[in-house]
Amino acid sequence: MAKTTSKSKQPAGRYSEVKSILNSIQGKTVPDYQGLKAFWLDYETFLSAVLYGQRMIAPGPHDDSADTAESEDGSGSCCGSKSEQNQSAGCWPSGGGRDDNGGGRDTSRSEQSGLIKGLRGLAPFDGSVFPPLLWDAKRSATDSEISTIASWIDDGCPQDDVDDDEVSSEKETLRLQASKLVALAAGEMKHSVAEKPTNTMQRSVKGLRVRKEIGSMSEQEVQRLREAIACMQTYNAHWQDERSFDYWARIHASSCQHGWEQFLPWHRLYLYFFEQMLQDFDSQITLPYWAWSDYADVNRDTFNTEKLDQGILPERYGCWMTSEGVANLAATGLLTDKQLSGLEKLAKSRQVYNSSARFLKAAGVDYMVELDPTTGGAQWTPPIAAIYAELLRINPLWFPNRWPGVIGSPTSYPTAEDINLLLETPNWAEFGGGPLDDHHFGYLEQVHNGMHNFSGGTNPNYPGRGDGKWTDLYNKLGIAQDPQNKDNPPYGWMVDNRITAFDPIFWAHHSNVDRIWAQWQSTHPNGNPQALDGVLAPWSLTVADALSTRTLGYEYMRNSYHYPTSSQVGMQNFNSEKAGVSQQTLDVFRKAEVRLHRVQRANLPNASIRIYLNDSSADANTKMQGNDNFVGEIQTFHGTCMGGPGHCDMPLDKTRQFDQRMLHHNEPRNYRIDATDAVNRMLAEGAQDISVHLVAVGLDGQPVDNALYLDGVSLNFMD
Repeated sequence: MAKTTSKSKQPAGRYSEVKSILNSIQGKTVPDYQGLKAFWLDYETFLSAVLYGQRMIAPGPHDDSADTAESEDGSGSCCGSKSEQNQSAGCWPSGGGRDDNGGGRDTSRSEQSGLIKGLRGLAPFDGSVFPPLLWDAKRSATDSEISTIASWIDDGCPQDDVDDDEVSSEKETLRLQASKLVALAAGEMKHSVAEKPTNTMQRSVKGLRVRKEIGSMSEQEVQRLREAIACMQTYNAHWQDERSFDYWARIHASSCQHGWEQFLPWHRLYLYFFEQMLQDFDSQITLPYWAWSDYADVNRDTFNTEKLDQGILPERYGCWMTSEGVANLAATGLLTDKQLSGLEKLAKSRQVYNSSARFLKAAGVDYMVELDPTTGGAQWTPPIAAIYAELLRINPLWFPNRWPGVIGSPTSYPTAEDINLLLETPNWAEFGGGPLDDHHFGYLEQVHNGMHNFSGGTNPNYPGRGDGKWTDLYNKLGIAQDPQNKDNPPYGWMVDNRITAFDPIFWAHHSNVDRIWAQWQSTHPNGNPQALDGVLAPWSLTVADALSTRTLGYEYMRNSYHYPTSSQVGMQNFNSEKAGVSQQTLDVFRKAEVRLHRVQRANLPNASIRIYLNDSSADANTKMQGNDNFVGEIQTFHGTCMGGPGHCDMPLDKTRQFDQRMLHHNEPRNYRIDATDAVNRMLAEGAQDISVHLVAVGLDGQPVDNALYLDGVSLNFMD
């Protein structure tokens, strides 16, 4: 008889079986999976894993993140399915599949899970958008294995039974976590900057969405934007589909307001509604802005009216080649070995180019057009069309008909000083334009006009340019010179008001216009258009509805560095790690700000909160006056609880759609502290980065650990 013990392990559970199946399918080679690696090996990671916008395991019925457009970490989840009518892969998030009659039907949790779709080779993991899962796998999953994993998901993803040792280990983990929270609250450990995207952190503290400068966005934030734009572009063939990118571009062609006081409010709503559509795809996306003046020096230095296409734009709107792209182009059979070799060199260099012309020249590929027999105009030759399609796949923010540079004179390009002078404009009529009875361009719109012309630029490959090559080619091929030609126009599309919004950089350009208006509003609160009741078609909102970015739910920042905190423990000393502020941000910021997020305020002792920069030794005895590290001091104002049991508890979140009551009296509030002067003092003393430190002191001047409970601290920089 076998010897028994009082403690024995339970047999391997279903989660272990799922892990074993996936390990067997994957084999030894595990791709990066967008930083997730073998995401199925850790239970919590597996439940929340999002791969290129696809939730690997769909949220369960009791999952707080069960939002069709986002997951626990704020990533978008794409649940679109392949239409049986047109066999095109839908990438837009959806509430469910389609039945044979085209109607909606309920689907199981496993059927909505990206992992099951991927193992079955269904859209978007069918090769049309992404290859089937698992990637670089040793073999494909069998039907039986897929069924086992699907059943596990549908049964609620149960964990394996654990033995006593594992229970003990979990208790020890919880003890260590509690100990860490106490050490952080006492200032003995440093808080780290959150790795999640800014808008994920803003959502966690019920803050406004943040529109950031395109160069300050993280790679993850930019990738989310690219995925959304790429998905929208797949619907362009459907003219009336609001998910289509072109649908929104055509609104500008039909309804845009220019040259009078509705210019700024109309475009603010245009950006807002387009951004809402992006957030339907991924709720954490906001439109970036392009700070023109960041590129003023180089664009003034390279100015030359004799040489076209020399302007510099943000790299994230440029084009580059990858080895995968070269392989895709080789598979078309359209390119010569020499052309592929040139493209492979660019793929290895990862060089980013601001225009198609510069890219092709560097690759050694001659740009060519041919006669379009349908229109009599020019169209790209098949090799050029294939290259452009691949460049757009790699970066959907790039646009082929964009040749930036030359806007009349070098001084036409706006510098930071030019923008500052613009912001000093004393009244709305000069800044924003005239009313209906005296319509005229405002100063900001005039600068905006020039930047449209600069970013679109002049096509160097059009008849009448250069040595006459293109005139001769057009004559030889019988191509008509058409200023509205789609493939080879005389100017970039940003130059043309009808089609400007088809270029993705349009949205970043206009976000910067909107940002400058918002900045002007902060110092001219009474500067408004005359006709506030004017309706901004095609929407039903009025000019008055467009006046506040905060009412519309967003704000502008160059960058934001968020430190999550736990409101379970009273904060006595807060010490952060260095934020990792980029040199570019430190060079150009206009304002710096420290924010305390969701500070609790019920039945707590009053206190003073002192804020310092770059001084982890700060405590209750650290001086404030004459201290360059000192930012400021804020006072809390609370009161004792006079109500019944629970009267001073944290208020419930609003869950009723039509609840119009005012903010609850105990709703946690935020503090905003201007840190501009203090940051500048740190930089003057040679600092190259910034950390934040808080000290909580009672009214008696002594340290206090039961007065400050908050959900986060952030260091923010605004242009």
